[in-house]
Amino acid sequence: MTDSTPGGTGHCLCGAVQYRYEGDPITIGLCQCDRCQRQSGSAFLIGVIFPRDAVTITGPLATYEACIDGTRRLWRHFCQICGSAISITLDRYPGIRSMMGGTLDDKTKIKPRFSVWCSAGQPWLKMPDDIACFEDYPDGTFGG
Repeated sequence: MTDSTPGGTGHCLCGAVQYRYEGDPITIGLCQCDRCQRQSGSAFLIGVIFPRDAVTITGPLATYEACIDGTRRLWRHFCQICGSAISITLDRYPGIRSMMGGTLDDKTKIKPRFSVWCSAGQPWLKMPDDIACFEDYPDGTFGG
C-alpha cells in the first residue's frame, strides 16, 4: 500500500543532514540575487517554501548569518560535513523555511512560479513565460 500523505524527504550531498517535510510547499520560487548565486554556485537558487514547523531536520547543520539592507537578518543553514546548502530562514518571514530545491528527494515536485532579483540575473538566462520575473524581492513572493 502506498502512502498518499503529502510530504516528503530530502538530504545533503553526503547524507549526514536529512529532513522530512509535511504537506505540500506553500510556494516555489527562484532567487537570482548575487548572494544566492554565490551560495548555489549557479545562476539562481531554488527555494521550496514550507511552514517552518512543517520541516524536521536532523544532522550536523552549520549556520551563516547575514544582515540584509542593514536591518533584516537571514540565516543560511548548511551541512557541516559536505557544505551542501539545506535551507534559509529569514526574520522578514519568521513562519517559513525555504528548503533548497536540489536537496529534495522527489524533484518532480519542483515547479517554480516566480523568480526574484531578475535585475541581478545572468544576461544569458531567460525565464520561461510561466515564471513571473520580479526586478527585486516584493512581498507576496517567498513570504506568501
